[in-house]
Amino acid sequence: MSVTIHLNYPAAIPVGHVIEVTEFADTRPEKKRKLGSPNRGEPFRIPVVLDLDTGIRYMNERHTAHRVGAVAFFDVPAYPTRPSAALPVERVYRARVTACTLVRAESTDSLLTTLIADPLPDAAPGS
Repeated sequence: MSVTIHLNYPAAIPVGHVIEVTEFADTRPEKKRKLGSPNRGEPFRIPVVLDLDTGIRYMNERHTAHRVGAVAFFDVPAYPTRPSAALPVERVYRARVTACTLVRAESTDSLLTTLIADPLPDAAPGS
């Protein structure tokens, strides 16, 4: 059964590529979870995706411990190549991409991604 993965960042992953999806735990107190607060940009809402065919990791700034906020176009922050180890991982799975769509959200001038992927059976140990 296919899964739909919504990303608030661009991730142009070709159809057929195998990805590793890392989802993070929501560590907010139960009361805050019930308030319906959108928290759209928090790491627990957005997975990190690693394209295993190219080795390219796609993630949001919030997945790093290095948050710089607004940056001038000529500044290049030194972001890490992996998400922060402080983020509690809830689940990691692999899947094969069957569709990838990037959409420019005009209201925020952001490039958003929707991936459709077929989860792969767990790999055997040592494979």
